[in-house]
Formats: sequence, structure tokens, C-alpha cells
Amino acid sequence: MIGSVPTEIEEKEEMITNTTEWKTVSDPKQAGLLFSQDLLHSNRDSKSLFLSVDIRQDKEEQDRTLVTFYKRDNIRWTSPLQCKLQGDVATGSGVNRHMMSTVIFKLMSGFHIKFGSAAVTKIFEGEPDHLIPSVLDELLDKNMFTVAGRMIGHSFLHNGPRFPGLSPAIIHILLGGPLETTPVTIQDCPDLDIRDAVNMLDGDAELKELDAIHQLCLSWDLPAPNVTNRKWLSEKLLLHAVIERTRRQINQFQKGLKETGLWHLLIHRRDVIPILFPRESEAEVTPQMILDCITWPSFITVIFDSYKIEDNVESDVMDVCRVSGYLKIFIENASQAKLKSLIKFWIGWEVPVTEMKVEIVEATLPTALTCFEKLRLPRHYNAYNTFHQDLCACISSSYSGFGCA
Repeated sequence: MIGSVPTEIEEKEEMITNTTEWKTVSDPKQAGLLFSQDLLHSNRDSKSLFLSVDIRQDKEEQDRTLVTFYKRDNIRWTSPLQCKLQGDVATGSGVNRHMMSTVIFKLMSGFHIKFGSAAVTKIFEGEPDHLIPSVLDELLDKNMFTVAGRMIGHSFLHNGPRFPGLSPAIIHILLGGPLETTPVTIQDCPDLDIRDAVNMLDGDAELKELDAIHQLCLSWDLPAPNVTNRKWLSEKLLLHAVIERTRRQINQFQKGLKETGLWHLLIHRRDVIPILFPRESEAEVTPQMILDCITWPSFITVIFDSYKIEDNVESDVMDVCRVSGYLKIFIENASQAKLKSLIKFWIGWEVPVTEMKVEIVEATLPTALTCFEKLRLPRHYNAYNTFHQDLCACISSSYSGFGCA
């Protein structure tokens, strides 16, 4: 909890960040960025963390590598980070961005690691904007919620993707909010049977299936339902299902966040919390967001991979206009999933940056220089359908590598 005794690392990081401007700057996004930069800079001389994933291995082995990296204890997560993709030619900061994006993507979609009977294990469960920690005991035993906290905090420090969709009730308890003011709702309960019981008790209709509800109440040390206590009992059941059953998971989650050094920011700048845990709708990428970030190619400085073009300048301009127009059409009409795949292919993760460059080049297929945030598109396309087909094929490689030549 917030009042717990800080570790030696936390005390050092708190001392370092006490005099920085992140406390007074008005924009919470800027506060988070300044805090992260200051914390990483203060640890720039620490021994680097190395994260290497072999993309030639199957998904389970890759996911195990990620989890193993974040399961290590007594690690200074603010140390310099160096990531490597074995089996891919990409190097530099783009690989770090790719890795942070992959980590958050796995937390959202699930890890290909068998805990229990499922082939894919989700650390959080429920509907969008109401995710809560899974109650699977094996995840708790394996310290997976500490892992989740480390992953989310680490990504934030390196200006990576945030973790969207977490229940406001879980965020409230996670950040030390009192139980009595927890904003829990029926949408926070992923168990449909418990939802049915809560809805039945909360309504005015005749109580049915009392035996099942009674057994549920007994298992959670609550009294049997009756006409007098039904509404009170519905609230207690919901609170227990969402909060009380996940207390240990939340404590682990909190521990992982603290270990990244992020806790000091969160307790002093509560306005940063919605940035760390945005609503899913707020985390969406719109076509206009991407278009506003693009630096389009100059007609004069068209760059080609193999040689300097000496053909008619008008022809060059037409190629640039045509292919750039195809990209604009693609962005304006792509699904949310394809937009995020495009950005990840382009810069290494799904968060648009202020200058996403486009070049029209002599090449066979689209490629990306993620370290330079640059997308290279072949000039030979004369039909949008062909452009669309090739670009979709290339960006689909972003979760296994960069597709770079």
C-alpha cells in the first residue's frame, strides 16, 4: 500500500526526483515524460538490462523469454535497456520500442503459456474498460501480477504503450483508495453466473434459484438471501467478486509497479494515472492522429535505394504523389487493428510519434527503418489494390519482426 516502507532503490529514486520540474508542470503527459527522463538519466551509469528474443522460436518460447525477463527479482528497472531480436536484422532504439509494444500487447491479448488448461493465458479478464486481475491461483503462485506491474511500469518509463481498459474499481484500490468509495459496477464482474445472482438480488422480481445463490453466499461468508437483505447482499457479492477475490493479485500488481520507480510519480501526480491506465477508447488510434504526424516526402529530395534517378522530374513527382496518395487512402479506410499494425511496422510500437517520415524509393516491397521512424514505399505501384495487398502483407509481420530488407 502507499504507506508501506520504501525499498532502498525507491528511497534513492525518490531523493533524485524530489527537485525536478515534473511536480509543477501543468500538463500531466509532460510531467510523466519529465519524470521518466529524469529517472532514466539518473540511472544511466547502472549496468544495462539485456532483453533478447529469438523470433525464430515458436510463440510459447518467445512468451516464456519475456516472462522470464520480468520475473527476475532485485533488478533496477530504471537501468539502461538494450533489446535484441534474434533472427531479425533490425537494431537500435526501434527494437526497444518493438519490445515494449510486444510486452503490452501480450498483457492485453494473453501469453502462449499454459497455466491451467488454457493454451493462451490472460493475466486480466473481463470486458473492455472493466478488466480485472484473473483469479486463477496458478498466476498468483507464479507471481504473474508482479510481472504485469513491472511490464507496465517499464513500458511507461521508456515512453512505450500504456495499458488500456483496466477497471476504475481496480485502479482505485491499486492506488490506495478506500474500499467504501470503490466505483465498482456490474460490468466489472467477468463471471456471468455471479452477475446473474447480483442482478436478481438487486431487482424487485421474485427470487429464484435461491439454493445456488445461498451456496455462493456461504462460500464467501455472507448471510443467506431474503427479501430484507437482498439489495445489501447484491452490493456485497459484487464487491467481493471484483475486489475481495483479487486483493492478493492487486497487491502483487502494486509491488511490480513500485519496483519500476513509478510509484513516486503516481502518488504525487494523480492526474498521470489516467495516462498510465487510459480507457480503451482513449487508447484508440484514429486516421487523423496518424496523418497529423506524417512528414511527407519532398518532391525535390526523393531518395532511391540503389541509384539516383535521372529521369524526367515530372515523372518523379507523379510517382511520389500517387504512392503517397495510396498511403493516405489506406490510413483513412483501415480498421483499428490495421492502423496499429501499420504504426508498429513503421516505428516499432502502436503509439504515433510527432515525425513519422515517408520516403518513396526503388524497392520491391514496403520496408521500415524503425530507429529513424521512417516508412519506405516502392514507387512502382500503379494500382491501389496492389499497394493495399502488399502493405497489408508487410505490416502483418510486425509481431514477428520488422520485415526490413
